[in-house]
Amino acid sequence: MAGTKMNQAKQPIELTIEDRIKQGLDALDVSYGNDAISKLVEYMDLLKEWNATHNLTSVDDIDEMLSVHIFDSASIKPYVKGATLLDVGSGAGLPGMILAILSPALEVTSVESRNKKAQFQMYVANKLGLKNFTVENVRIEEFNPKDKFAMVVARAFSSIENLVKGSKDAIAPNGRWLAMKGLVPEEEMKILKKLNLKSDTYALKVPELDAQRNLIVINAGK
Repeated sequence: MAGTKMNQAKQPIELTIEDRIKQGLDALDVSYGNDAISKLVEYMDLLKEWNATHNLTSVDDIDEMLSVHIFDSASIKPYVKGATLLDVGSGAGLPGMILAILSPALEVTSVESRNKKAQFQMYVANKLGLKNFTVENVRIEEFNPKDKFAMVVARAFSSIENLVKGSKDAIAPNGRWLAMKGLVPEEEMKILKKLNLKSDTYALKVPELDAQRNLIVINAGK
């Protein structure tokens, strides 16, 4: 009709990957700087690049990496309390490298027995200038650190029993194990009573991830 303007439906604004990272970290109440955002983007780019030839992780899509790797790893940051963190069997550097990026004052050591994954971590740490991230290409049972760690974390490392027993010589008195799980592993939890270890379970809400995630925090005792 003459003299009238047709209303056009507004197209949704597509967020950049940087904006999506910021949005997700805000939802997790995790602090960050612009330097951290750029490093997280570069980490994903490098993981995708290496995945093409080294098959480091089954997650190859950037969108999926964002939820399954970045946000899932960042979701435990509010529970990371202490100056040193040991990441056991971290594969492509998860969650240790993500936590090192988000917390420059946190000293993170990754123990990864598979050579190609340890090499990836070393390459990325050097590329991103992560001075607070160290890689040890050994099995956790063979790792004998001079200084004990305030926290020991594992995201995809076997059972809680294997985590606790395998890293008991690396954790400091009154330190804490952080076991990242999907559903709460009730059968695995029974071992904690046998070992006389106290624990707390926290449900995690990971942005863009439609799956149950839980964090088991285990006190090492004296």
